[in-house]
Amino acid sequence: MGQFVHLHVHTEYSLREGALRIADCVRTAADLGMPAVAITDTNAMYGVVSFYKAAKAVHIKPIIGVQLSVGRDADHDLLREGRPGGPLIDRAVLLAENWTGYQHLVQLVTLAHTRERQPFVTFGELGERANGIIALVGGGESAALKCFSSGETEEAEAWLRAWQQVVPATHLYVDVQDHNVPDERRGLPSLIRWARGASVPLAATNDVHYLRREDADIQRVLAQLESNHSGRLLPGDRYEFASAEEMERRFAKLQEAVDNTVVIAQRCNVELPIGQTLLPKYPTPSGEDAAVVLRRAAEAGVRRRYGTPSPQVLERLNYELDIIERLGFADYFLVVADFIRFAHKNGISTGPGRGSAASSIVAYALKITDVDPIANRLLFERFLNPERVTWPDIDTDFEYERRIEAIHYVVERYGRDRVAQIGTFGTLAARAAIRDAGRVLQVAPKLVDQMAKLIPGHPGVTLQQAREEVGAIRDLLAANEHAQSLWETAVALEGFPRHTSVHAAGVVISPIPLDNLVPVQPGADGTPVTQFPMADVEAVGLMKMDFLGLRTLTLLDRCVASIQRRTGQPFNWKAVPMDDPATFAMLARGETDGCFQLESPGMRRVLRDLKPSGFEDMVAVVALYRPGPMENIPTFIAARHGRTPVHYPHPDLEPILQDTYGVIVYQEQIMQIASLMAGFSLGQADLLRRAVSKKKRDVLEAERTRFVDGCMARGYEEAVANEVYDLIVRFADYGFPRSHAAAYAVLAYRTAYLRANHLTDFLAALLSMAIGANDKITLYTRDARQHGIQVLPPCVAQSGAYYEAESDTVIRTGLLSVRNVGRGAVEAILQAKRERPFASLVDFLERVNNRACNRKAVESLLEAGAFARFLPDGASGEVALQLLNQAYAAVEERAKGVQGGLNLTFGDEPDAALYIRCASVTRPLVAHIQSLLRTYPGEVRVALYDEAKRRVRLLEPKWTVTVTPELIGALEELVGIGNARIGRIPSGSAGGRR
Repeated sequence: MGQFVHLHVHTEYSLREGALRIADCVRTAADLGMPAVAITDTNAMYGVVSFYKAAKAVHIKPIIGVQLSVGRDADHDLLREGRPGGPLIDRAVLLAENWTGYQHLVQLVTLAHTRERQPFVTFGELGERANGIIALVGGGESAALKCFSSGETEEAEAWLRAWQQVVPATHLYVDVQDHNVPDERRGLPSLIRWARGASVPLAATNDVHYLRREDADIQRVLAQLESNHSGRLLPGDRYEFASAEEMERRFAKLQEAVDNTVVIAQRCNVELPIGQTLLPKYPTPSGEDAAVVLRRAAEAGVRRRYGTPSPQVLERLNYELDIIERLGFADYFLVVADFIRFAHKNGISTGPGRGSAASSIVAYALKITDVDPIANRLLFERFLNPERVTWPDIDTDFEYERRIEAIHYVVERYGRDRVAQIGTFGTLAARAAIRDAGRVLQVAPKLVDQMAKLIPGHPGVTLQQAREEVGAIRDLLAANEHAQSLWETAVALEGFPRHTSVHAAGVVISPIPLDNLVPVQPGADGTPVTQFPMADVEAVGLMKMDFLGLRTLTLLDRCVASIQRRTGQPFNWKAVPMDDPATFAMLARGETDGCFQLESPGMRRVLRDLKPSGFEDMVAVVALYRPGPMENIPTFIAARHGRTPVHYPHPDLEPILQDTYGVIVYQEQIMQIASLMAGFSLGQADLLRRAVSKKKRDVLEAERTRFVDGCMARGYEEAVANEVYDLIVRFADYGFPRSHAAAYAVLAYRTAYLRANHLTDFLAALLSMAIGANDKITLYTRDARQHGIQVLPPCVAQSGAYYEAESDTVIRTGLLSVRNVGRGAVEAILQAKRERPFASLVDFLERVNNRACNRKAVESLLEAGAFARFLPDGASGEVALQLLNQAYAAVEERAKGVQGGLNLTFGDEPDAALYIRCASVTRPLVAHIQSLLRTYPGEVRVALYDEAKRRVRLLEPKWTVTVTPELIGALEELVGIGNARIGRIPSGSAGGRR
């Protein structure tokens, strides 16, 4: 068998271009006896770590590379514009020869993605980073081959000479390909002649995009997924993962080109630092040791938290600090405390804790968490086990709308070159694969829709699972060959990455510049984003931190702000009792709409049955109400209310299990049991908990022996020890971290407290959070009315952006709740209103930016009743729309300089009147005018002039008003610009006065 190595391979991470899965690539290379294989995705390194690990797993050498777009330095500005028909750009395969070459590839790819229109680097930029890189130039997509094919020999040679100027001769190869494409074959002889003349060695490659020739159709579908066909459509079907024999056949006259692929593979030796640890570094003052700074900050923190700390607190603090320092995590804690401090200083709310981090008194002292681990009996070893060194994992909840500010802070604080959000990929799910394949293949839309709707809707369902679960799918595939063909294509596409995205929470802070290790690209807001996904970022030693956005914190903030606005008093959570009777009475009734973790129908039933009376009950409920532990809820409730006796496996376990009535609810309880009965340290007990949760038979038996031996050594009977061990095995799977339950119970209690004690403010905040979700708006509005609270329609004069509590019994709808009214329109309205109140509809239209708040938005506001105060009573529908049209006409007239009656002097003669000219005086019009006049009582009489009948009508004496510009403007909206004015009633009018 001949020797050959594929050096030009596009995997699934050449997005919408490569139809070759990494697993298939490395497995096939191994099956074909190839000693190595390369990954060279287009302008990206998304799959490098996954590829590297997969290749190592099948014992072949991974070669790391990229196909990069390279332009002339002189064309830099034009290439950045990315216009169609712009300057020619070259594409070449670059391979990392060594670690320096890998770093240079990472830097080049990162630099390429700083160009907005299209990724590329210039020859000059490449030359600065060429060390350690082997370049394969002149391949099928290269500028040189295109020029040779079209007869532009001098231009082609100029491109190749440009490569000679930036890449050392020992690292430059000419890439020869044969895909049976006419243009390629036409230019290939000239390319080879130039290489011979310039003494540049040849390397044979196949531009691999899929596994087998029959997969060519899958690649074509993939390339056309986007409407602009942004993927690369390949000519022919020769872009497969060809065997060495096939490549030798294609290049029978260029055997050295085939042999050189092995030579190049032997030269490329990059070992990724899988498993290293690169923790972030905190910039301490004057370079002081981080452990010293942490100890000083933590000691000050416990004094703030506890006043004069007890011996128990100080012992726990020193114990934790010693472990943190010994494991080298002091910088990590300081970094987390730093961005938490920034958040608090800038009014950005953070959660009380998440996961096991709430178990740390150091975290509590630094205000990273807000749950007292001593009072809540939380175990530090559940968070950081000194007997099993793993990274600490402190995830932070931020107020949802301002989370990004915290991320921007760490970017600026620790360096844009060292901080990034973590990238991820949107993949083709089952339904999307059906619909996209159907669209590209032009399958009848009715059939595509029928098939897509048969796919079950639960998350993560695959096409294979759908076929097994749904008989109608099997029947359709059996009966319809078009359906079968579509299905097969969709199955082949399913799971392919379609586009890049950003991890919902993950942020990495590196002690070294990221582009020494991980390629990055700009995110939507300019924040760097890693090209490696989360698992791969961690694999190369970088620590992920989760910056999570929690809407519940936004809800709490809005509610508290409303309370403070209406009462004029500060609100402090520290002053809120944790045993508020009104709160627990409400929970016992199951009235929990909007309460964190407590809203579901099942949870309401549990609360009504449990009738919680203290915070400890809430911690237990948060832990119990999830699959698995749920089966223990009836036992827990019955024992709590004394309907069944509390049973303990052994009397010694009562102190551990008494708060949960003999039921193991928390993982920490398993650890405490192992420590008490078997004499395990808490670190060893945590290892036991982790081990038995994996349910491996050999591990279970080994741990049973250790546990039982330990128990017997401490005087417990073997039968009792086995009974307790069986209990531990049963609960280890779904025992919940008490630390997490306690932290989230705090949020649950706070939302419940606000609902019970500040219902109007709470519902206003809840409605604001639900804008855009009509079912939730209906639910919460009904909730308000059931409690005697009015939800009034929006009003441009009184509404803000969101729902607001106007009193204990009134909520005003926010402008953002009106359809077709976006944030730009609302901000324009509020800005105009801050200058002075709106006097009329005309005044509104004149002063509010009509680009931000367009006609469609205004009509939606009108329909929602937001202009009701400026319209006659009862004006709605067509009448209201007619009035709006008149108002727009008035604005247009005023824009032309016509100011109507507003420029006339007010008269004070006895027979002076507000004189209103009307095209026709009708009863509805008179009613509208009278409705408006009621709001301006005064002494001036009102006269109407009917132009149709040429008659003046003086309204009854009760219709006397105080004339203001606002009244004039409002009347002109009814009758037209310039037709409402003050003056004497015209004499000699037909019909006279009456």
